[in-house]
Amino acid sequence: MKKFFIILCAAIALAGCKKDNDEPVKKDTQRTVVVYISGDNNLSGAAASDINEMKEGATGIPSDGRLVAFVDLNGSKPFIAEIKNDKNHPVDTLYKYSTDFYASDPDLFSEVLERVAGLCPAKEYGLVLWGHGSGWLVEPDTVAQKRAYGIDETGNGSGGKWMNITQMARALKDLQTKNVMPKLSFIYADCCNMMCVEAAYELKDVTEYMIGSPAEIPGYGAPYQLMVAQLFKSGSNLYRGIIDTYYNYYADFNNLNYAEKASWPYMEEGYSVPMSVIDTKYVGDLANKTQDMLERAQGGYPQYPETPDLSGIAFYCYNTYSLWPVDMMYDIRAIMERLLSAEDFATWDKTYQQAVPYYRMSMKWMTEFYEQIKAFDTFDTNLKYGCVSMFIPRVGQSYSYGSMPLNKTVQNFVWSHVMNWKRFGWE
Repeated sequence: MKKFFIILCAAIALAGCKKDNDEPVKKDTQRTVVVYISGDNNLSGAAASDINEMKEGATGIPSDGRLVAFVDLNGSKPFIAEIKNDKNHPVDTLYKYSTDFYASDPDLFSEVLERVAGLCPAKEYGLVLWGHGSGWLVEPDTVAQKRAYGIDETGNGSGGKWMNITQMARALKDLQTKNVMPKLSFIYADCCNMMCVEAAYELKDVTEYMIGSPAEIPGYGAPYQLMVAQLFKSGSNLYRGIIDTYYNYYADFNNLNYAEKASWPYMEEGYSVPMSVIDTKYVGDLANKTQDMLERAQGGYPQYPETPDLSGIAFYCYNTYSLWPVDMMYDIRAIMERLLSAEDFATWDKTYQQAVPYYRMSMKWMTEFYEQIKAFDTFDTNLKYGCVSMFIPRVGQSYSYGSMPLNKTVQNFVWSHVMNWKRFGWE
């Protein structure tokens, strides 16, 4: 969810000089940051608000940087616009599409990014995923009808289609293969539940860093008036800047509007949103170390149909999209601390700290689900959390039956196969 509380006209907010051809502007650019606004859904009214925040934050765009937004909204044709540090002319519409389309189609996602690269060539690129998200929770590997990233309701009005992370990874890899874009400097997910090891492993070859939250994000999303400058930093300054800006903004209760203060009074206690970064060059090491250490679980890892004791471990998603709602997306670091001896956990944690070099935990965050709010008081605050989730196969109807059997759904992801859950009796 994002800023759907605000209803503004994006077309008015984005009025500017039109350039309806692919002729790139001559400029020596170090980094182009692309904000992929998948707003053809109930978030459509939020786009203009966020673009206005980006315009406010445009003073943070360096002279060798460019900020570009692909915008897809309800009832209008998609377009590409550049936000500039120019008070007299803050927005240029670089390209207008002649027809509407599913922005969640991976082939069209690829086409959009290739077009942006032609319009705004740079030495490096960053990508902001704006919209709805749900990490590994997907339908079979096609343009999904349920969950993943960026639901598009083109022509539907409801339901819509999503893009699976596996497809996103292939689309980005194809751009690298064609020398359209190098490996991305970062992917920042301004959407829910994206910081899971399954998604990070899938994207490890197409981005240097993956940044976001494992949990549900606030209705108002990122404070772009403060965030824009962070998107052009590098290394630890990049991910620390994004995480600290986001976390600190929501930790300050005064930043919330009246409706949010009334809906989430516990935020007044200084809570925020769990945030983390994954350095993808270490994701393979983390997968191998985790796979190995599961064998060393104290008392042995439980064999099917038994499952590990997850009681008290923070979970970041309460899934209401299957016939039998269930808690899921448990914190991987807390899971491993629970399973391993202190010595083995310390060994595993060294690898984790390489793969996840920075994170900020909050034991409560904004959510629309009463079940999640109720669960906050059951989370064990003595466990070590790392703000990244991992799937654990479990028994139960949501995990085994229905239109989205979770134990099968997660097998779309390579991480699940590296874990080799079959050795513990799970099919």
